[in-house]
Amino acid sequence: MKQRIVILGGGLAANFLAARIVQRGHKVTIIDDRSPKSASRVAAGMFKIITGRFGALSWKGPDLLKEIHDFFQLPELTSLQRHLHYTPIYRPFKTIEGYNKWLGRAEDRIFQSIVDFQEKPLFPQMLHNEFGGILIKPCGWADTVHLLQGFEHVLSQKFDLIYHFVELSYDQIDIKQQKIQLGKHELPFDHLIFAEGYRMIHNPWLEKVKIIPNKGEILLIKAPELKLPFAISKKVYLVHLGEGKYVCGSTYQNRFEDIEPSDGGKAEIISHLQKAIKVPFEVIDHWAGVRPTTPNRRPIVGTLPDYAHVHVLGGFGTKGMLLGPYTSRLLEQLIFEGVDEIPKEARLDRFF
Repeated sequence: MKQRIVILGGGLAANFLAARIVQRGHKVTIIDDRSPKSASRVAAGMFKIITGRFGALSWKGPDLLKEIHDFFQLPELTSLQRHLHYTPIYRPFKTIEGYNKWLGRAEDRIFQSIVDFQEKPLFPQMLHNEFGGILIKPCGWADTVHLLQGFEHVLSQKFDLIYHFVELSYDQIDIKQQKIQLGKHELPFDHLIFAEGYRMIHNPWLEKVKIIPNKGEILLIKAPELKLPFAISKKVYLVHLGEGKYVCGSTYQNRFEDIEPSDGGKAEIISHLQKAIKVPFEVIDHWAGVRPTTPNRRPIVGTLPDYAHVHVLGGFGTKGMLLGPYTSRLLEQLIFEGVDEIPKEARLDRFF
């Protein structure tokens, strides 16, 4: 039976899930205020599986990459593949200790198919990488702004998904009666999904859920002399957009007074960038957004304990593109098949 699904939020999480649900034949409505500060609209959309200060393998890394590939192979979504860019990511060693650490790891079977160990500096005329580095192969980035636009076009045109770009207050939602007041009209729902990003901190039904807003700032630079066949990750990331333009970021601020770009954030990125590349560059734009992180750095997937028709998908932090396809499948299966394969560290009920 066709069900009425409302998703509150319009970022990557919401659209990945909506794309799965409409293909089941259900009626989906997305409600979003289209905030330009949404992490999905500011992020570079990188998906890489070697992360963190010490270069650890990401949680479920290889599985997450497979989920991205499989998702965009779905027949009605193949046109969205043009917004994905599979490219290696180069992570230079900062010290000889980093070199030595990876020298041992390079022989590990787990890393052999993922990482190419670079003993010598790559492009030394352009990069600071005196100790070499690692080239992470199965990864890339997505143009998230155009990807979200692509979702909107495909899902509304092919599946009649309805987007309401309005600001919704929580007192317009009647959880028990299963309806939302939109202006003079009532929008009934069989299932309601909160996929609001960091704004979950204001959600009265999610008071026990621990979301840590994390502000990130990003620069758009122009560096015509920088010509590299990969993206860079050295304290900051650097992604080539074409025509000598690069997205560079990001800062990580758990304490901040506002969500606007700051002089301090800009200076921090420039300082790190100067330690990563040797060529001149010009800053041509500057953005800021807020990511939803969690204490254990794991996503949040599940159904509210007291409401079997209300669900949550979020807490992606900096990994919205990497985690979206996988977690949306888990929640889709839970809602429509009763199949619960959500790992305990990612379950919503860990907060209850």
